[in-house]
Amino acid sequence: MGTKRHRTVPVHSVPPSNMLQFMVRVNRPSSKELAGIDRAEKYKLLKANSVKRKDEIKAWIRAHELDAEVFKIEEPTAFNMLFITCTPKVAEQLEHADGVVSVSRSPEFSVGLTKP
Repeated sequence: MGTKRHRTVPVHSVPPSNMLQFMVRVNRPSSKELAGIDRAEKYKLLKANSVKRKDEIKAWIRAHELDAEVFKIEEPTAFNMLFITCTPKVAEQLEHADGVVSVSRSPEFSVGLTKP
């Protein structure tokens, strides 16, 4: 009879109260680069771009010794956005990182949907 292994919860499963979620919009391939390729290839290219930008942002955060002020960087998607839970100080400084277009507080982000 084997023993049951219990799943452990990380020490910080909830972000500290001084951290908020921010949406970081990053550069993406140009329309010219995306022209003429099928949807599947376009998706792969956009996803690879987001993964690359996430890695660059993680390296930038380490280089600026801001690791302790970042709780989580969500997994990238094919969209040119990353969601980062961090202190407002980090969010403000991220606006100066290479490849970052804009940084805004997640709840303040409006998708612009309207009711018919």
